[in-house]
Amino acid sequence: MTHKPPPSLEKIKQRAAKMEEINQRWDALIVVTDYIIAELEADIRKHPLYRYRLSRAMQKLNLSPEKMLTSSGTIAPPESGS
Repeated sequence: MTHKPPPSLEKIKQRAAKMEEINQRWDALIVVTDYIIAELEADIRKHPLYRYRLSRAMQKLNLSPEKMLTSSGTIAPPESGS
């Protein structure tokens, strides 16, 4: 079995710098992805079908709309319709 010599200190520093750059790029990508997900979830909550289903679910559980709060702490009453 042949043994390879350990990498030089300069090589280790280069790899560490490259890994740090890659990690920063992944962190940035995660932040952007989280933002997009939050935007999509907000759009879904505004959709009439979602609001209708929420209203029906609350009726079945005998919950009042005042018990449902949005992430900003304001009351989010579901649309009443049928």
